[in-house]
Amino acid sequence: MVRLDCIRSPQSIEVRFGTSRAGAVDVTLYTTASVDAVVDAHSEAALEQLRTLEKGRRSPLASLRPAPAPTAV
Repeated sequence: MVRLDCIRSPQSIEVRFGTSRAGAVDVTLYTTASVDAVVDAHSEAALEQLRTLEKGRRSPLASLRPAPAPTAV
């Protein structure tokens, strides 16, 4: 959904593994409202269908394509 520009992160945090800085990674955070908005905007991916998706199965959201960029006039 990030790649499709359907959702944006308002914040990220640094999470450290162990005691060294080398073990730190940035973790992107999303609000539940922004995640819910993705499902609302894409009725072809029902929330119940997403919730019951079995491990290893491809998400229906993976077949979505980015909306065309607006053209300047």
